[in-house]
Amino acid sequence: MALAFVCSNAWAACESPEPVGLQGKTIQDIKPRIAWQPVKGATGYRVRLLSRVPDGRVVVSQDTLVTSPDFLAPQALADQRAKVVVRVNAVCDGETSAERVSTFFIDATSACVMREISAAGAVKTSVDWKPVEGAVRYEVRAYGVVDGQLLVSQETRTPGAQVDLKGQSAVVSVRPACAGVIGEAVYRVVAAR
Repeated sequence: MALAFVCSNAWAACESPEPVGLQGKTIQDIKPRIAWQPVKGATGYRVRLLSRVPDGRVVVSQDTLVTSPDFLAPQALADQRAKVVVRVNAVCDGETSAERVSTFFIDATSACVMREISAAGAVKTSVDWKPVEGAVRYEVRAYGVVDGQLLVSQETRTPGAQVDLKGQSAVVSVRPACAGVIGEAVYRVVAAR
């Protein structure tokens, strides 16, 4: 007796999710929301994400399941530049679709750039800088020149800060933070007086 298998079109295969928005683009946001078209009948999506900086070092490697057709990584995908590869599969009632691969690039080097800072004063030092377009806050730190010990760590929303260097020579740094981008720190040496 021969067995016969009958195929039915009543149960359609789980379709691959179609990427939306970022495919092939270069963006400045270091923590973007990654999205794809919802798949009919999908109960979830498997997302595998790999972010590498230009020298090849892996910044983020993520493998997770989500229920909505979008994903926001819990950490930044780059400090400044990265190539991000995203693989997404739809999960439909125990069946998994073929993976859909998309790639985008992050280049945040031209965003959130501070040019220079000035620092004056002896014990209480006034640190000033020009506002950075789009900055939501600034991280101000001071380190002892001799031992590298952290002397001051504070945040401010306005350009300028007063720091107590405790009479020591110090390296003062200011780092702007813009929406989605952390800029590079700018340094200034302040001599003890």
